[in-house]
Amino acid sequence: MGIISAIGRRNIKVRTLIFTLYFILIVGAITMVYPFWLMITGTTKSGVDNTDATLIPQYLYDDNALYRKAIEGIFNEKLPSAQIVYNLPITEFRTLEPPPKNRDKFVRAWEAFLEEKEFPFYYFMLGYSEVTVSRNSCPANLRSFKNVMYDRYKGDINALNTDAGTDFVAWPNFIIRETTHENRRMMPNIRAPIMVEWYKFKDASPIHERVFSTASGYYNTGFLQPQFSRDITSYNKTHKTNYASYSDIVLSRFYPKHKTATERRDWEFFVRNVLNLLWVRVDASALNDFHSFLQIKYQNIDGLNQVYGSKYQSFDDIPLVERVPFSGVILADWSNFVQGWEDPTSRKIYSAPAESLSISSIEFDFQDYLKDKFGSIEAMNKHCVTHYNSFEEIYPPQQEYHYQKIITHKALLRYEFTVRNFITVIDYILLHGRGIYNTAVYCFLAVLCALIVNPLAAYALSRFQPPSTYKILLFLMLTMAFPQMVTQIPNFLMLRELGLLNTFGALILPTLANGYQIFLLKGFFDSLPRELYESAMLDGASETRIFLQLTMNLSKPILAVIALQAFTQAYSNFMMAMLICQDRDMWTIMPWLYQLQMSSCEGIIYASLIVASIPTFLIFMLCQNVIIRGIIVPVEK
Repeated sequence: MGIISAIGRRNIKVRTLIFTLYFILIVGAITMVYPFWLMITGTTKSGVDNTDATLIPQYLYDDNALYRKAIEGIFNEKLPSAQIVYNLPITEFRTLEPPPKNRDKFVRAWEAFLEEKEFPFYYFMLGYSEVTVSRNSCPANLRSFKNVMYDRYKGDINALNTDAGTDFVAWPNFIIRETTHENRRMMPNIRAPIMVEWYKFKDASPIHERVFSTASGYYNTGFLQPQFSRDITSYNKTHKTNYASYSDIVLSRFYPKHKTATERRDWEFFVRNVLNLLWVRVDASALNDFHSFLQIKYQNIDGLNQVYGSKYQSFDDIPLVERVPFSGVILADWSNFVQGWEDPTSRKIYSAPAESLSISSIEFDFQDYLKDKFGSIEAMNKHCVTHYNSFEEIYPPQQEYHYQKIITHKALLRYEFTVRNFITVIDYILLHGRGIYNTAVYCFLAVLCALIVNPLAAYALSRFQPPSTYKILLFLMLTMAFPQMVTQIPNFLMLRELGLLNTFGALILPTLANGYQIFLLKGFFDSLPRELYESAMLDGASETRIFLQLTMNLSKPILAVIALQAFTQAYSNFMMAMLICQDRDMWTIMPWLYQLQMSSCEGIIYASLIVASIPTFLIFMLCQNVIIRGIIVPVEK
């Protein structure tokens, strides 16, 4: 029977009261659900959308938002690389707009070029392989490469460190520094075994996940604009030109004899001193100058042979190094020859003639490909529906190509951005120490002890009612007045004296008996009919049998509450677990998640909180039926 009768419900005051109660409950539910939903949405955040406060991530329904988030991932969250590759003054990823969609045939020509040609690993950067803003997030290609290494070494991080010369503490710390190689300081490290494996992995990667560096983009955005500002007016005034924007400035492959003296000086300085030597070429016309440089530097051929480890008979036998080696003395000499080497005796500069220098980059390779395929710029314009005046003006349509591939794979990308932070957290928990095992053992022992020690103590107080029962209950209630932080230091000192630090005993003993739970159980035991105990005793049941088969069997609802409390307390125990178990092999999940959160981005933090809440939620779902049944069934009876 309801508290309010059917007739009473017809009263306007009663209806108003009921409506008010429902309204308060709904508002209360919203105030709880809204921030929780924002936290779920926050698990998908990266640098491009970390300021958005929407209940549904925009990339799930907006292709433009997906495009910006995917571009951020393709460039590994490195805005300067996007500026160079696209040759555009991009201020931030969140403001990037999709490119025009009127050059489909030209984009297909670029895709055909990428599929038909093979490129060295330093030509491109592999996307989704590193993060610089979303700290500790593990993008798709980094996960794939880590899985390859994990399978190869059968999960042994020490074996990987020994073979690859790395010093990773654990698999979740496995990272790769992926970068483009426009700057002269960024030479590939081909001597590191781990990087050799990475370069092999890159070569097998999908073409649409590659970002190809361009010397032209670096010349405009990385060399000219830092000197003359982003305002083209300053550049035009200095160089006596009339370009509409920096995008109109075309970097010449060869020494630009036809341009102004200032432009020629910029080109030569850029090639000799700034551009990575990987992109610089020296033709055969510089051979005599190269021999003269070596002869002045080493004086005699024996000195050169000793340094080079070679057996040349004379300097004239030494071939000209057309493209730069990755390391060694030859690299140093070749760099000096390109940049210019000063003889310390005569103060004369020995260098490759400017006319012998050239640039080899992806945009020039693409121009040659189109020239070979179409023959003339007119034929290319007609086929690709473009309006170039010469092949030298052509710039790779990487932005349009990336947009088309993002739209093609948008379902997969949306799934990846939604789950990648959860994958990172779960991967961290599974592969970092024994967190799951320690937590499972600790929680099992905590629940087991709570269901043994506390019921025994409460049963003795309820069943036998000693004279000091209320004093004992008062003492148990007083233990609740002191927070756990107050007892941490005494507990630590006591456990250290007992030699129990870094053991499960140290985790279990301080919370073996709980005053509040004993008080709660005693009250429940007192509510059980005394006639049941008397009947059991008349039937010859022992005290142990009465406790196990009668009292405990009738107390399942309160025991479910005790088990839930014990599990929650043990599972969420962080400070005490970290204090008395400083050995990482004894850490539970909570210390590991805390360490992850201290160095992670917002998305990882939210994902870790949700993952950490799942076990507690599941345990509550298992216990709630028992708890509710213990409340409702006696009332109905």
